[in-house]
Amino acid sequence: MRNRLIVLALILTMMVTVLAGCGEKKPSINVYNWGDYIDESVLEDFEKEYGIKVNYSTFATNEDLYVKLKQGGESFDVIFPSDYMIERMIREGMLAKIDMNNIPNIKNIDEDFMNLDYDPNNEYSVPYMWGTVGIVYNKTMVDDVVDSWDILWNEKYKDQIIMLNSQRDTIAVALLKLGYSLNSRNIDELEEAKAELLKQRPLVWA
Repeated sequence: MRNRLIVLALILTMMVTVLAGCGEKKPSINVYNWGDYIDESVLEDFEKEYGIKVNYSTFATNEDLYVKLKQGGESFDVIFPSDYMIERMIREGMLAKIDMNNIPNIKNIDEDFMNLDYDPNNEYSVPYMWGTVGIVYNKTMVDDVVDSWDILWNEKYKDQIIMLNSQRDTIAVALLKLGYSLNSRNIDELEEAKAELLKQRPLVWA
């Protein structure tokens, strides 16, 4: 349990100093994160240990997060967008700079995850979680060799294909299928990827 609390404290500590001076009996912080990323019991334990109430909301996609914040009406102290969305929000002036003096544990983050293209100097974001996208399949139901993204366009598996509910990830899969960079910004390549996804659509169950 302790390790999980430390992770949460690392993320939230940036706001503690500000909130402590507000004169509230119990400081609070508003957090907007992906669904199912933090167990509610961790939030409860965090509140007990640090005396900070966590107002916790969740979203399903980066686009949901973006629309909610763009529309206004609600504000959050800490949010968890992915790389490409961080870049967009920086460009549109939607993020505040982070005072790294409030995050001493940043020195323990692997350098491979620091100073990336979307936030070169980590002025607006700190690494939180890393993952990858791949193909998961049932070997008893798929008799083809799964060694490329093409399998997701195989008509034999119509209505048995599930794609991620993420615009960024699905367009990346289509780009990779075509042999392009998953980070391509070339309009022609993106249009080709769009066409591939439209061709795939009748095959996808969800």
